[in-house]
Amino acid sequence: MPPATRCSVFRDRDLALRALTVPLPARLAHAVGARATPVLGGARQRYAASVARGAMERVLGDAALAGVASERFAAGLAADDLDALRAWATPGALRRAPRVVGPVPTPGPAVLAGFHLSGGLGVFEALVRLGLSPTFLRAPAPAAASRYRRVVDAARSRFLARILARPWILTGPGARGALAEHLAAGGAIVALLDVPSAALELRDRARGKLFGREVTLPVGVLRLALGSGVPVIPFDAWIERGRRVVRFHPPAAGADVETVLASVLRTMESVVRERPWDWHAWLEIDALLGPS
Repeated sequence: MPPATRCSVFRDRDLALRALTVPLPARLAHAVGARATPVLGGARQRYAASVARGAMERVLGDAALAGVASERFAAGLAADDLDALRAWATPGALRRAPRVVGPVPTPGPAVLAGFHLSGGLGVFEALVRLGLSPTFLRAPAPAAASRYRRVVDAARSRFLARILARPWILTGPGARGALAEHLAAGGAIVALLDVPSAALELRDRARGKLFGREVTLPVGVLRLALGSGVPVIPFDAWIERGRRVVRFHPPAAGADVETVLASVLRTMESVVRERPWDWHAWLEIDALLGPS
Protein backbone atom coordinates (compact mmCIF):
# COMPACT_ATOMS: atom_id res chain seq x y z
CA MET A 1 0.00 0.00 0.00
CA PRO A 2 1.12 3.62 -0.50
CA PRO A 3 2.24 5.64 2.54
CA ALA A 4 -0.65 6.35 4.89
CA THR A 5 -1.72 9.97 5.34
CA ARG A 6 -4.44 11.76 7.27
CA CYS A 7 -6.47 12.16 4.06
CA SER A 8 -6.08 8.53 2.91
CA VAL A 9 -7.83 6.82 5.82
CA PHE A 10 -11.38 7.14 4.46
CA ARG A 11 -12.84 6.53 1.00
CA ASP A 12 -15.65 8.38 -0.72
CA ARG A 13 -18.05 5.58 0.26
CA ASP A 14 -17.51 6.51 3.94
CA LEU A 15 -19.54 9.64 3.22
CA ALA A 16 -22.68 7.50 3.24
CA LEU A 17 -22.07 6.47 6.85
CA ARG A 18 -21.34 10.06 7.88
CA ALA A 19 -24.51 11.30 6.13
CA LEU A 20 -26.70 8.60 7.70
CA THR A 21 -25.51 9.44 11.22
CA VAL A 22 -25.82 13.26 10.94
CA PRO A 23 -29.58 13.30 11.86
CA LEU A 24 -29.04 11.14 14.96
CA PRO A 25 -28.59 12.61 18.45
CA ALA A 26 -24.94 13.56 18.85
CA ARG A 27 -24.02 10.89 21.40
CA LEU A 28 -25.65 8.12 19.34
CA ALA A 29 -24.19 9.44 16.06
CA HIS A 30 -20.63 9.31 17.36
CA ALA A 31 -21.16 5.91 18.98
CA VAL A 32 -22.48 4.43 15.71
CA GLY A 33 -19.61 6.02 13.77
CA ALA A 34 -16.99 4.73 16.21
CA ARG A 35 -18.28 1.16 15.89
CA ALA A 36 -19.07 1.08 12.18
CA THR A 37 -16.02 2.93 10.85
CA PRO A 38 -13.45 0.20 11.67
CA VAL A 39 -15.76 -2.47 10.24
CA LEU A 40 -16.30 -0.65 6.93
CA GLY A 41 -12.71 0.54 6.62
CA GLY A 42 -11.30 -2.87 5.72
CA ALA A 43 -7.65 -3.33 4.79
CA ARG A 44 -7.05 0.38 4.24
CA GLN A 45 -8.03 1.30 7.76
CA ARG A 46 -6.18 -1.63 9.32
CA TYR A 47 -3.06 -0.49 7.48
CA ALA A 48 -3.48 3.11 8.67
CA ALA A 49 -3.97 1.86 12.23
CA SER A 50 -0.77 -0.19 12.01
CA VAL A 51 1.19 2.83 10.75
CA ALA A 52 -0.24 4.98 13.55
CA ARG A 53 0.59 2.29 16.10
CA GLY A 54 4.20 2.13 14.98
CA ALA A 55 4.50 5.93 15.13
CA MET A 56 2.92 6.09 18.58
CA GLU A 57 5.18 3.34 19.92
CA ARG A 58 8.33 5.07 18.61
CA VAL A 59 7.35 8.51 19.89
CA LEU A 60 5.64 7.62 23.18
CA GLY A 61 7.79 4.61 24.07
CA ASP A 62 4.77 2.71 25.35
CA ALA A 63 3.68 -0.33 23.33
CA ALA A 64 0.57 -1.00 25.40
CA LEU A 65 -0.66 2.59 25.10
CA ALA A 66 0.12 2.61 21.36
CA GLY A 67 -1.96 -0.52 20.86
CA VAL A 68 -5.03 0.94 22.55
CA ALA A 69 -4.59 4.43 21.05
CA SER A 70 -4.12 3.21 17.47
CA GLU A 71 -7.39 1.27 17.66
CA ARG A 72 -9.17 4.51 18.63
CA PHE A 73 -7.24 6.73 16.21
CA ALA A 74 -9.33 6.28 13.05
CA ALA A 75 -12.55 6.45 15.08
CA GLY A 76 -11.33 9.81 16.40
CA LEU A 77 -10.72 11.09 12.88
CA ALA A 78 -14.18 9.89 11.87
CA ALA A 79 -15.74 11.64 14.88
CA ASP A 80 -14.04 14.89 13.90
CA ASP A 81 -15.34 14.61 10.33
CA LEU A 82 -18.84 13.80 11.55
CA ASP A 83 -18.63 16.78 13.91
CA ALA A 84 -17.89 19.03 10.91
CA LEU A 85 -20.89 17.70 8.98
CA ARG A 86 -23.20 17.97 11.99
CA ALA A 87 -22.02 21.52 12.74
CA TRP A 88 -22.76 22.59 9.17
CA ALA A 89 -26.14 20.82 8.96
CA THR A 90 -27.54 21.80 12.37
CA PRO A 91 -28.97 25.30 12.97
CA GLY A 92 -27.06 27.25 15.60
CA ALA A 93 -29.95 27.40 18.05
CA LEU A 94 -30.08 23.59 18.22
CA ARG A 95 -26.38 22.93 18.80
CA ARG A 96 -25.29 21.90 22.26
CA ALA A 97 -22.79 24.42 23.59
CA PRO A 98 -19.22 23.16 23.98
CA ARG A 99 -18.12 22.39 27.54
CA VAL A 100 -15.32 24.76 28.54
CA VAL A 101 -12.59 23.63 30.94
CA GLY A 102 -9.74 25.61 32.51
CA PRO A 103 -9.06 29.35 32.80
CA VAL A 104 -11.54 31.12 30.52
CA PRO A 105 -10.03 33.76 28.19
CA THR A 106 -11.48 37.23 28.64
CA PRO A 107 -12.87 39.09 25.60
CA GLY A 108 -10.18 40.95 23.70
CA PRO A 109 -7.11 40.20 21.56
CA ALA A 110 -5.47 36.82 22.12
CA VAL A 111 -3.63 34.06 20.29
CA LEU A 112 -4.95 30.56 20.99
CA ALA A 113 -2.18 28.05 20.20
CA GLY A 114 -2.67 24.33 19.78
CA PHE A 115 -2.34 21.25 17.59
CA HIS A 116 -4.71 19.54 15.13
CA LEU A 117 -6.86 17.49 17.50
CA SER A 118 -10.29 15.90 17.22
CA GLY A 119 -13.00 18.30 18.31
CA GLY A 120 -11.04 21.35 17.19
CA LEU A 121 -14.10 23.02 15.68
CA GLY A 122 -15.40 23.44 19.20
CA VAL A 123 -12.81 26.09 20.04
CA PHE A 124 -14.28 28.54 17.52
CA GLU A 125 -17.80 28.14 18.85
CA ALA A 126 -16.57 28.35 22.46
CA LEU A 127 -14.65 31.56 21.75
CA VAL A 128 -17.65 33.16 20.07
CA ARG A 129 -19.85 32.25 23.04
CA LEU A 130 -17.24 33.76 25.37
CA GLY A 131 -17.40 37.07 23.51
CA LEU A 132 -14.20 36.80 21.48
CA SER A 133 -13.87 37.29 17.72
CA PRO A 134 -11.68 34.44 16.42
CA THR A 135 -10.15 33.81 13.02
CA PHE A 136 -7.21 31.70 11.78
CA LEU A 137 -4.61 31.50 9.05
CA ARG A 138 -5.58 29.06 6.32
CA ALA A 139 -3.87 27.73 3.20
CA PRO A 140 -5.93 27.33 0.00
CA ALA A 141 -7.46 23.84 -0.25
CA PRO A 142 -5.44 21.39 -2.39
CA ALA A 143 -7.01 20.66 -5.76
CA ALA A 144 -6.20 16.92 -5.65
CA ALA A 145 -8.16 16.05 -2.50
CA SER A 146 -10.60 13.13 -2.59
CA ARG A 147 -14.34 13.74 -2.77
CA TYR A 148 -14.63 12.67 0.87
CA ARG A 149 -12.02 15.24 1.94
CA ARG A 150 -13.55 17.98 -0.23
CA VAL A 151 -17.04 17.44 1.25
CA VAL A 152 -15.81 17.46 4.86
CA ASP A 153 -13.59 20.49 4.29
CA ALA A 154 -16.46 22.35 2.60
CA ALA A 155 -18.77 21.59 5.54
CA ARG A 156 -16.14 22.82 7.98
CA SER A 157 -15.61 26.00 5.94
CA ARG A 158 -19.33 26.74 5.67
CA PHE A 159 -19.79 26.24 9.41
CA LEU A 160 -16.97 28.70 10.18
CA ALA A 161 -18.28 31.18 7.62
CA ARG A 162 -21.66 31.03 9.36
CA ILE A 163 -20.49 31.60 12.94
CA LEU A 164 -17.38 33.80 12.57
CA ALA A 165 -17.31 37.47 11.67
CA ARG A 166 -13.99 36.88 9.91
CA PRO A 167 -13.80 33.14 9.16
CA TRP A 168 -10.15 32.96 8.02
CA ILE A 169 -7.18 34.76 6.52
CA LEU A 170 -5.51 33.06 3.56
CA THR A 171 -1.77 32.54 3.48
CA GLY A 172 0.26 34.58 1.01
CA PRO A 173 1.01 38.27 0.46
CA GLY A 174 -0.77 40.49 2.94
CA ALA A 175 -1.55 37.72 5.45
CA ARG A 176 0.74 39.06 8.17
CA GLY A 177 -0.75 42.55 7.91
CA ALA A 178 -4.28 41.15 8.03
CA LEU A 179 -3.45 39.12 11.15
CA ALA A 180 -1.93 42.18 12.82
CA GLU A 181 -5.02 44.25 11.97
CA HIS A 182 -7.28 41.59 13.42
CA LEU A 183 -5.38 41.59 16.72
CA ALA A 184 -5.28 45.40 16.80
CA ALA A 185 -9.06 45.48 16.38
CA GLY A 186 -9.50 43.24 19.44
CA GLY A 187 -9.81 39.94 17.59
CA ALA A 188 -8.43 36.53 18.52
CA ILE A 189 -6.37 34.20 16.31
CA VAL A 190 -6.43 30.41 16.53
CA ALA A 191 -2.96 29.10 15.59
CA LEU A 192 -2.42 25.38 14.94
CA LEU A 193 1.34 24.91 15.10
CA ASP A 194 1.88 21.24 14.17
CA VAL A 195 2.43 21.97 10.49
CA PRO A 196 5.37 20.41 8.57
CA SER A 197 7.39 22.75 6.36
CA ALA A 198 6.34 20.90 3.20
CA ALA A 199 2.63 21.20 4.05
CA LEU A 200 2.51 24.96 4.55
CA GLU A 201 5.33 27.16 3.31
CA LEU A 202 5.49 29.74 6.09
CA ARG A 203 8.93 31.32 6.31
CA ASP A 204 8.82 32.56 9.90
CA ARG A 205 9.70 29.39 11.81
CA ALA A 206 11.56 28.57 15.01
CA ARG A 207 13.12 25.43 16.43
CA GLY A 208 11.81 23.62 19.47
CA LYS A 209 11.69 20.19 21.09
CA LEU A 210 8.74 17.82 20.93
CA PHE A 211 9.00 14.30 22.35
CA GLY A 212 12.75 14.79 22.60
CA ARG A 213 13.12 15.46 18.87
CA GLU A 214 13.86 18.73 17.13
CA VAL A 215 10.94 20.35 15.34
CA THR A 216 10.68 23.51 13.25
CA LEU A 217 7.27 25.14 13.47
CA PRO A 218 5.60 28.34 12.18
CA VAL A 219 5.77 31.13 14.78
CA GLY A 220 4.66 34.25 12.90
CA VAL A 221 1.44 34.54 14.91
CA LEU A 222 3.34 34.00 18.18
CA ARG A 223 5.75 36.77 17.15
CA LEU A 224 2.83 39.10 16.46
CA ALA A 225 1.43 38.34 19.91
CA LEU A 226 4.76 39.10 21.59
CA GLY A 227 5.18 42.35 19.68
CA SER A 228 1.76 43.63 20.67
CA GLY A 229 1.59 42.31 24.24
CA VAL A 230 -1.20 39.87 23.43
CA PRO A 231 -1.44 36.68 25.55
CA VAL A 232 -0.63 33.30 23.96
CA ILE A 233 -3.06 30.76 25.42
CA PRO A 234 -2.52 27.04 24.72
CA PHE A 235 -5.71 25.01 24.21
CA ASP A 236 -6.83 21.53 23.31
CA ALA A 237 -10.18 20.00 22.40
CA TRP A 238 -11.90 16.66 22.09
CA ILE A 239 -15.31 15.08 21.53
CA GLU A 240 -16.83 13.33 24.53
CA ARG A 241 -20.04 11.35 24.01
CA GLY A 242 -20.90 13.57 21.06
CA ARG A 243 -20.22 16.85 22.87
CA ARG A 244 -17.32 19.17 22.10
CA VAL A 245 -15.02 19.94 25.01
CA VAL A 246 -12.54 22.82 24.87
CA ARG A 247 -9.80 23.16 27.50
CA PHE A 248 -7.80 26.36 27.96
CA HIS A 249 -4.42 26.32 29.71
CA PRO A 250 -2.56 29.14 31.51
CA PRO A 251 -0.91 31.63 29.11
CA ALA A 252 2.53 30.72 27.78
CA ALA A 253 5.28 32.89 29.29
CA GLY A 254 8.47 34.10 27.65
CA ALA A 255 10.39 37.16 26.51
CA ASP A 256 11.15 35.76 23.03
CA VAL A 257 9.36 33.61 20.51
CA GLU A 258 11.52 30.52 21.13
CA THR A 259 10.67 30.52 24.84
CA VAL A 260 6.96 31.00 24.16
CA LEU A 261 7.05 28.17 21.60
CA ALA A 262 8.81 25.90 24.11
CA SER A 263 6.09 26.63 26.68
CA VAL A 264 3.31 25.81 24.22
CA LEU A 265 5.08 22.61 23.12
CA ARG A 266 5.41 21.39 26.71
CA THR A 267 1.67 21.84 27.17
CA MET A 268 0.78 20.16 23.89
CA GLU A 269 3.13 17.24 24.47
CA SER A 270 1.35 16.55 27.76
CA VAL A 271 -1.99 16.73 25.94
CA VAL A 272 -0.89 14.22 23.28
CA ARG A 273 0.46 11.85 25.94
CA GLU A 274 -2.89 12.10 27.73
CA ARG A 275 -5.01 11.41 24.60
CA PRO A 276 -2.77 10.19 21.75
CA TRP A 277 -5.76 8.89 19.75
CA ASP A 278 -7.04 12.45 19.27
CA TRP A 279 -3.90 13.84 17.59
CA HIS A 280 -4.18 13.93 13.79
CA ALA A 281 -0.44 13.92 13.03
CA TRP A 282 0.50 10.28 13.58
CA LEU A 283 0.42 9.26 9.92
CA GLU A 284 2.77 12.11 8.94
CA ILE A 285 4.85 12.18 12.11
CA ASP A 286 8.25 11.95 10.42
CA ALA A 287 7.42 14.89 8.14
CA LEU A 288 6.74 16.92 11.28
CA LEU A 289 9.52 15.75 13.58
CA GLY A 290 12.06 14.46 11.09
CA PRO A 291 13.33 10.84 11.11
CA SER A 292 13.96 9.36 14.56
